[in-house]
Amino acid sequence: MTTEVMLHCGNAPKMERVIDLTVALANRDLDAVRQHVREDFVWSTVGRDNAISFEDLAAELPGRPDVVELRIENGLSHGNGAMCEGTLLLEDGDLLYFCNVVRFVNTAKDALVKTAHTYLVAQAL
Repeated sequence: MTTEVMLHCGNAPKMERVIDLTVALANRDLDAVRQHVREDFVWSTVGRDNAISFEDLAAELPGRPDVVELRIENGLSHGNGAMCEGTLLLEDGDLLYFCNVVRFVNTAKDALVKTAHTYLVAQAL
């Protein structure tokens, strides 16, 4: 997978963590995902009816399409929240715009992610 991340100040640890989590999810790397989330982590995709736990994510992630290119174009963090947005190019040629919004357990720079929700929008033809 090709990964391109926008330039930033390098002094925003929680923004780095949401970017690292996004890369891990796109790579379907559960070990890397586990390094960034709490045991009781819950993830939801906006528009879906249910939120899923890490265990559910571990079962679902391998069946997702391969991402061939990930571009992270923007990231922000403040307090106990952070987000990043960009595009995912899938192996079948579909292009998805995404925004991952996460909430950390506290404001510490090494805090783990407690919840995340992702917005996905397919490119209009």
